[in-house]
Amino acid sequence: MSFAHLLLLGAIAGFTIFLGLPVAVLSTKPRMRAFLNSLSVGVLIFLLIEIAHKALEMVEESAKSGLLRGGLAESVFLTLILVAGFSIGLLGLTLFEEHFIGSDRESDPAARSKRLSLMIAIGIGLHNFSEGLAIGQEYAVGAIPLAFLLIVGFALHNATEGFGIAAPLKLKKVDWKFLTLAGFIGGAPTFFGTIIGSFFISATIELLFLTLAAGSILYIIGELIHLGKLQGQHRMAMIGILAGFFLSYGSELLIEVGMAVSAGEQHASKTISVELSEYRFVPSTLVVNEGETVRFIVKNTGKTTHEFELKELGVEAVVRPGDTIPVIVHASKSGAYDLICDLPGHIKAGMQGELIVKPR
Repeated sequence: MSFAHLLLLGAIAGFTIFLGLPVAVLSTKPRMRAFLNSLSVGVLIFLLIEIAHKALEMVEESAKSGLLRGGLAESVFLTLILVAGFSIGLLGLTLFEEHFIGSDRESDPAARSKRLSLMIAIGIGLHNFSEGLAIGQEYAVGAIPLAFLLIVGFALHNATEGFGIAAPLKLKKVDWKFLTLAGFIGGAPTFFGTIIGSFFISATIELLFLTLAAGSILYIIGELIHLGKLQGQHRMAMIGILAGFFLSYGSELLIEVGMAVSAGEQHASKTISVELSEYRFVPSTLVVNEGETVRFIVKNTGKTTHEFELKELGVEAVVRPGDTIPVIVHASKSGAYDLICDLPGHIKAGMQGELIVKPR
């Protein structure tokens, strides 16, 4: 995949958030308002669970590897990053609202709803920046078909975030300028994160933005629940939360299934089995020929989660204990490529290998 294709993918992944913003033109009847408000809560609850799981897993993996190799400095540092990021996200958004936006709950309902929508856009933007970093770090030469297959999944997933931004709005007339601004705040960080991630790789930075997003989203969920109580319509609110949660889950599931189906259907000229354990690859040196499409059958025989990652080829697969997954690699250019497990502390513990692509 060329850098231009990478930028295109980052832009599409980010700005499909605008697909969900037209929800603001829907009916403003009380029952519909309650449903849309709680739909936003459901979307954000799913995002919070997804973000928290990834952030906590990064710290836990670092602690496990630290105990096994007799050093906990890195895991302590990452724990501090987690606590700081979450605290700043939760308290910082509160201070931002008080000092720069205003937090008078007795102000005009339309102004209050805009303020809340803006807060949601900021929280989602922080989350999407971390997603952009991941896209930038993982792009691969020759992975264009898979990238475009997944665009449908990304579009649906980010559209649900657009619902979350627009749902709380209480406007007599749709303010398209405000919606455009909110969509840009929520979606553009994916694009910028993609650019930064393609040049600069840092698990610490990714963890920081994940935890900032988690703290911000928790604050926003609290605000939305308060708003929902003022609206009443308790039964409709519960239906909306369920709909928003499973809508987001469905879009995420579509992405995962699309990736698995795509990997399974690609023709491979060679199949190689690789075992992951604490802390090594077996075999540690993999040899293929230039131009081959290779299917690696990667099995984790260890007791902790590991990664099969070839950064220079944009390949990264997370394998949980006992799992076996296929990983497709297009060996389009000869050379030697580092094979690593990039979870915190695993490289230092010795989990490194090499993929050698022999010239024709």
